[in-house]
Amino acid sequence: MKTVLLVSTVAAFSTCIYMPAGLSQSIATFNSVAPTAQTQNLVIPGTHTFQRIIRSGTPLASGGNFGSNPDFTGYVPIAGSSTTGYLAVSHETLPAEVNVLSIALNTANRLWSITNSGKVSLPVADIGISGAFCSGTVTPRNTIMVGEEIMPNGDGNGDGYDDLGWIIEIDPVTRTVINQDGTGGVDKLWAMGRQAHENVAIKSDESVAYWGADNLDNGFLYKFVPTVAGNFSAGTLYALESSAALGTGTWKQIANNTKPERNSVVAASVAASAYNFRRIEDVEIGPDGKLYFASTTTGRVYRLNDAGATVNSLEVFVESADYDVDGSGPSLPAKFESPDNLAFDGEGNLWVLQDGGDNHIWVVAPTHTAAAPAIKVFANTPGGSEPTGITFSPDYKYMFISFQHPSGNTIAQTDAAGENVVFDAGTTIVIARKENLGAFVLADRFIKMNAEEKNNGIELSWSTTGMIDRTSYEIERSTDGMNFSRITSIPSSFNNNASYSYFDNNLPLSNNLYYRIKQCKVGNQCIFSETRAIKISSQKFLKAYALAAGNLIRVMYTANDASDILMQLYTNTGRELYREKRKVTQGLNEFNITIENLQPGFYVLKVMEGDKVQSRSFVK
Repeated sequence: MKTVLLVSTVAAFSTCIYMPAGLSQSIATFNSVAPTAQTQNLVIPGTHTFQRIIRSGTPLASGGNFGSNPDFTGYVPIAGSSTTGYLAVSHETLPAEVNVLSIALNTANRLWSITNSGKVSLPVADIGISGAFCSGTVTPRNTIMVGEEIMPNGDGNGDGYDDLGWIIEIDPVTRTVINQDGTGGVDKLWAMGRQAHENVAIKSDESVAYWGADNLDNGFLYKFVPTVAGNFSAGTLYALESSAALGTGTWKQIANNTKPERNSVVAASVAASAYNFRRIEDVEIGPDGKLYFASTTTGRVYRLNDAGATVNSLEVFVESADYDVDGSGPSLPAKFESPDNLAFDGEGNLWVLQDGGDNHIWVVAPTHTAAAPAIKVFANTPGGSEPTGITFSPDYKYMFISFQHPSGNTIAQTDAAGENVVFDAGTTIVIARKENLGAFVLADRFIKMNAEEKNNGIELSWSTTGMIDRTSYEIERSTDGMNFSRITSIPSSFNNNASYSYFDNNLPLSNNLYYRIKQCKVGNQCIFSETRAIKISSQKFLKAYALAAGNLIRVMYTANDASDILMQLYTNTGRELYREKRKVTQGLNEFNITIENLQPGFYVLKVMEGDKVQSRSFVK
């Protein structure tokens, strides 16, 4: 008598991971850099690279030069594209300027290029002078809004409005200020009020806009409800009233109908007892629907839930402190402070640009709490610089950012295009993982790499061309996308066109697995492939095999938690022969089931752990 283990009755899930949707390693997959004071270079994780797009003083196609002090750096996709769009860069200068670059990614060499460039027209006759454009936003309808950070009194063009301290909306296609009220010339967004502005955050349906005041004594949080969604030339303005105890707050309406009222919004906010958060330098709407905002002076990032007339759950999300940014192993402390520009990536991580101290770039995971910190340092920035702006391409593979006023730097570093970059002037760059940016990756790419989950394992397959100088392909696996270990080595066939495969049937306990292949050339020079990821359809960790001449079945079961499981044995017709409840511990459990009294035939062993059901068929 013999026992033969057959294919699991649990349906196998398969997926192609050559172009995984949402599972390939994200831009936020990295190990923290060692936090240090600024050096002459940009220091980012070894998994990432950068390409300089433009620097201050570079001539523009339509005339003039790219300005100094670049700040908000907004990528505006064309038809939703992550490879073709406009890059609008505001400049914190007086008079202010906004430059718009038409940029495109060359899919052959994976480098960005500027196809057109020019300055936005800011007609003084209509809007007065403009100054100190700081942060901003890309609106849901793909326009740009920028804010003036300074607000001295003065009406230079005699239109009844003080010239400085407003939000301006810009069409990046035509490089012009938008005339939202439809009358006369173009205008600033007078109804939104005059403050020391930074950025704007707008709901996806354009029914509400939020922003904060970059002011030490009057750092108020504002909300604007347009009369017509998407048209911000008219609407109701509110400032938030709260207290140091936080928790809740009330939106207090601020008069904003007449020119004097719009000029005097700060005084009206003080009279309405608006709460001073002390220099709000950025506001963003999180993927959880909450409003997040940075108070640079206090070193805090707050968040709240807007309930309409009131707010609730007003709390500190992350605040100034020393954090262990390594996350495991030896402590790697870094000082979080002076948060400024904010942005969310596609996984809900909050990217924070620091304005002060060491001017780091931080990433705060959505799970972060004071009791269980989840925060990393992504970059040490070049000497004398402040990291500014920050937006992502729609697929979140590319991050666009600028460095304002770097100084004293003379040492060059090589970017993804092979250019020698010295951070000695305002510079705008794009950052991505190495597999997404730079021509050097393409020289050793696979044509195709697939993975399919079957029979409690992962079947990897890949094909290559033009790689006759490879000696081997070493397969490496990871459960977190960062720490890899080798699982096997496949010898090269030394053919110009070749196909390879490997079945990984010893899977670790993980819902997500990451694979990459180390390609070794003659002379033992090795490079890595792109990293691919696969989501395990279910934890199919039920194995069984015969013992003692077929009288026992050895069961190996990997449990999600310490719990009770139910084991059942069925005939092939579905008649239950045996059931037993058994306590298991988290991880691997091994035990035997006696089958000596079974008649020859087909049987099914089923294990239930909560909602998880797994089965194995066998023949006696």
